[in-house]
Amino acid sequence: MSDPLGEHDNIVAGFQIEGRTVRGRVTRIGSVLDEILSAHDYPEPVARLLGEAVLITTLVGDALKFDGRLIVQAQGDGPVRFLVAEYVTGEGVRGFASMDRDAVDAALAGEIAPEAMMSTLLGRGSFAMTIDHGPDMDQYQGVVALEGTSLSEVAETYFRQSEQTPTRLRCAIGEIWTGDEARQWRGGGALLQSVAGDEARGSAEEDWDHARALFETVEDGELLDPDLSAGALLYRLYNEDGVRLLEPTAVTRRCSCERERLRRIIASFPADDRSAMESDGAIVMTCEYCNRDWRFEPSEVDLPSA
Repeated sequence: MSDPLGEHDNIVAGFQIEGRTVRGRVTRIGSVLDEILSAHDYPEPVARLLGEAVLITTLVGDALKFDGRLIVQAQGDGPVRFLVAEYVTGEGVRGFASMDRDAVDAALAGEIAPEAMMSTLLGRGSFAMTIDHGPDMDQYQGVVALEGTSLSEVAETYFRQSEQTPTRLRCAIGEIWTGDEARQWRGGGALLQSVAGDEARGSAEEDWDHARALFETVEDGELLDPDLSAGALLYRLYNEDGVRLLEPTAVTRRCSCERERLRRIIASFPADDRSAMESDGAIVMTCEYCNRDWRFEPSEVDLPSA
């Protein structure tokens, strides 16, 4: 797509600070995030947690230098048992959360400090990033403990421990009014990382301290503001150094559920399992990601009619 100033929603782009040994990416996701989060009736704190995972996956996944996919997942012993977000190069992003609704409602009944929300919902567990290069290569996975106040903080720990790369992540998730009392989820995020210095580029530590100090001034409202472009946000931060926004990539919502593929999956199930899936004379399979019900006649999956 051609959006040199990053003025559109549903984009992710790299940026460069002139003369500094740092790299960064920025994303603004509007309708795509709303579709992902609105597909399920998540309580607001759960939707925010999943939205953060989607932003992290988009920021990191877009940096892949090959056609593949990045999977970010967190699982614990809390009422939100599992959440996952997946970014596929050239295809888009998706995500969902698995939870015990009654346990979530009970956990949210009391007053919870923002810094305790992640641990309240996920409990103790692990955070993993999986890089899939394709069917001809092995997957790479790094895992760290779910320790911190946010998924962004946990991801920073992942980069520090697994890749020895100083990293800062900022993500904001919120709802905006779109008229007629309708609300829409949107999110904004930015990632900053240090890269090795050399004689030509100078001290990486000094550059990192400088760029990070400015990065820390970003406010949630700026990340979410639909009237503040990604380019304008970066200019606010780094205009004295000089900053260049690279060509943005469009972020779309993807889902791999497809009728023929699901039909083949159901056909591979034992007859008793297929019978248990019947409802009102049809076999029903629900996609965990988009929450869409797919209905099949028993004859379509070679299941004899009763």
